[in-house]
Amino acid sequence: MSYLNHSHKRLRTIDLTFSAALLLLTVMLVLSYFIRTELVQTNVLTQHTYDVIMAVDNLNNSMLQAESSRRGYILTGNVQQKSRCEIFAQSAQENLNEVKELTGDNQSQQRRLVKLQEMIQRKITIFKLSISHYDRMGFRGPEQAQLTEEGTSLMTAIRAGIDEIKSHEKTLLSERRARERTTLLILTVVVLSGIVIAIILLSLSYYIARHESRSHIIVAGDLQAANRDISDLSSMTQLLQSCSNFEEARGILTCYGEKFFPNASGGIYLLNPSRTLMTDAAAWGAADRRPFTPDQCWAMRLGQTHLSAAASDVECQHVEMGDAWAHLCIPLAAHHETLGTLHLGFPRTEDTDHLERIRLKAAAFAEQVALAVRSLQLREQLRELSIRDPLTALLNRRHMEESLLREISRATRTSQPLSVVMLDVDHFKSFNDTFGHEAGDHVLKEVGQLLQKNVRDSDIACRFGGEEFTLILPEADCDTALEICDRIRSAVKGLQLAMGRQHLGHVTISAGIAVFPADGDTIQQLLATADEALYEAKELGRDRVIASCTAPASQTEDQS
Repeated sequence: MSYLNHSHKRLRTIDLTFSAALLLLTVMLVLSYFIRTELVQTNVLTQHTYDVIMAVDNLNNSMLQAESSRRGYILTGNVQQKSRCEIFAQSAQENLNEVKELTGDNQSQQRRLVKLQEMIQRKITIFKLSISHYDRMGFRGPEQAQLTEEGTSLMTAIRAGIDEIKSHEKTLLSERRARERTTLLILTVVVLSGIVIAIILLSLSYYIARHESRSHIIVAGDLQAANRDISDLSSMTQLLQSCSNFEEARGILTCYGEKFFPNASGGIYLLNPSRTLMTDAAAWGAADRRPFTPDQCWAMRLGQTHLSAAASDVECQHVEMGDAWAHLCIPLAAHHETLGTLHLGFPRTEDTDHLERIRLKAAAFAEQVALAVRSLQLREQLRELSIRDPLTALLNRRHMEESLLREISRATRTSQPLSVVMLDVDHFKSFNDTFGHEAGDHVLKEVGQLLQKNVRDSDIACRFGGEEFTLILPEADCDTALEICDRIRSAVKGLQLAMGRQHLGHVTISAGIAVFPADGDTIQQLLATADEALYEAKELGRDRVIASCTAPASQTEDQS
């Protein structure tokens, strides 16, 4: 009887334990279902927040690009800048509409967007007024300054409004990610508790819960990796935008290329100005640095991403890394222009998900690199326009003065001579009156090209203004300067000038030379002395070189 009693007690205990285990299993299944549903919803909300942040960034970028293009048009008169301003202004309106649509369920964001829309509309109106004013009246400093001042204030307010919207979205993102972590923690506690209480009966549930837990951890890890990638891309873009030349950009691109693709070799290859050859702007790993033609890259030929992941896939002709490597080439395109290609080489794999992750990551990297490279190219072009005379391609007067000041300082430190030459085309006004201003421009252009060919690599040729040119000759004493000037004078005299079938005859030049420090130790003194020598050459009959540092017997004159 006692045995039976103990047996009944054990059975009741087993029944209770089994019932409790079944109840726990049921509770765990229900809880797991709701937790998983909440995680899915949280992921959807998190992705939605990322979409809003990206749309806000696009809006900010469009406004900045539109402002930059407007300034470029006002400063240079380049109609392409005007078109870009109109395009980015339209893009800004589209981006604003996209943000409004994405945040339609957020009343506080909608109120912010109403204020932001008013400021953006006013800013776009200022763009149009500024461009219209420039088209009608050209560059008028006070008027443009007034518009620019108002536009700057508006732009500051717009960026503040954008930052406020973005800050709100980042707060939502933090809350949603915290909620996701809390949900994951709850799920883990439930699963572990169930394993401890019903390790045998709930083994299958334990396996499923652990599998789900691992999946969620992987998702969280992927999200963190995506956040790191976004942060790294943002940092890289900021650094590239602060670069002053491509040499600085090369180091940044190489560093971030290794950081983004640590297990791959790769390089960024850009088209040369003639678009006939592609050279590396950055390379990492075992990447081939040899130049290649655009036709050797399928991505360049097709204008789309090209992946060679299997032995049977077609490889680009510029790839020489062996059969164990997969290859990915992505065109670098920005502002409807292909700039080059991003090439990656990595160990071959059959994991299609892994390949897709690499492709998406490389595409995001290539997009940011293309925009940054194009921006750097545009800054280089604007810099060239600011320091060069558009007709002769020589350095302009402002840059000449900066260069002369630098060379005077260098000559002072090294105790080396420095010569300054003022050149003038003889009888240029009569030439213009006879053949017209177009012919005169042709002569100035020919003389500018001739100066570039006949000076040393260290010399600086500039257009002083009108038909006057200036040469800065570092480490050139009086005799060296006379030799260079006489060579130039003879070359100009031998020019066969013609426009189409019209022969323009010949022109001559006169030149005056001043030498540092004998003729002065400041810019003003050297230029004044060289100009006086030039005037003397004109007075003595033109077509000659006069150096203030020489006696009349040694002055050079064409006797032929």
